[in-house]
Amino acid sequence: MKKNFTDYFERSGAIYDPVKKRAEFITDSFHEKNNKIIGYFLSESMYVFIYSIDHDSIPDHGLELRSEGRYLRVNCCRKGGCRFTKKNQEMNLYAGETAMDYNDGNDGSFMFTADEYLGVEVIMQVDKVIREHTIMAALKKAVKRMALPDYAMQINSLYFVSESEHTSRILDDIIKYAFDNADSEVILVKVAELAYTVGKDLEREKKSKTHYVSGSQKKIAQEVHDRLTYDFGKKWTVRVFADHYGLSETTIKNYFRNVYGCGFREYQLRIRMENAAKLLTASSSNIGEISSLCGYYSQAKFGAAFKKYYHTTPLEYRRLARIKANSSRLE
Repeated sequence: MKKNFTDYFERSGAIYDPVKKRAEFITDSFHEKNNKIIGYFLSESMYVFIYSIDHDSIPDHGLELRSEGRYLRVNCCRKGGCRFTKKNQEMNLYAGETAMDYNDGNDGSFMFTADEYLGVEVIMQVDKVIREHTIMAALKKAVKRMALPDYAMQINSLYFVSESEHTSRILDDIIKYAFDNADSEVILVKVAELAYTVGKDLEREKKSKTHYVSGSQKKIAQEVHDRLTYDFGKKWTVRVFADHYGLSETTIKNYFRNVYGCGFREYQLRIRMENAAKLLTASSSNIGEISSLCGYYSQAKFGAAFKKYYHTTPLEYRRLARIKANSSRLE
């Protein structure tokens, strides 16, 4: 695994410090906005990457994992978000989320594209980490908690977990130390803490009503979300999605709530009302047209829903918005 790491950085043109076991990816175009990719070789079976990305194109920095047993890849997002592939399916990782990818060898996951992203990725060769005598006992115990399939983490599975405040603080420490050019021993101690807290996060969500979310569950929830968001004028129902995916209505609702933190109908109402408010403010369409555009075939039902949500009628909302706009122009 060490040879994989050093070969990778030699190919990518990174600056590698063999004493600190630290490498930093550098290209002129990539550094225009102080973008950074920092890597640490922590042991014969573990390394960590710290990403600070604000760029419209990210250089190829994928690390090939050879088939040397089971791997656990843990990606923790602190800011922004990223898109990645898992078995040719694109998914998103957002701030405050950890994605845990447990697989055998490399399948091309976590290949970042565009957008702002600040986060930490830890890659472990599970069986070797647990056997390795050079790693502190606390880390071995933490990895056992997190990596083994005690929590239904089977080979080629992907799970999303919400980060606790404790996990977030440790991630901030890892990022700070990496940017300060710290030795690998310092990073190793923090990664040991991270392994423990992520394991606790996983255990907590397993016991709570909001369970951790698998990659396939999140993909379904995201597709439902995109339909609701980009075609909010259509009268989408849970039954439509349940029939499409061959799942029960309750399952669709649970997937959506677990990923987005609110119910299907609650979210649908919110985007309809927010778009109605925009149309009332920025367009000259009449109330009937806006009602139809927002998925209401009855103007009376639209008016009642709008008043309940904003505590005023659509006409009054438009009048007050125009008064406010005129006042701003006079100033």
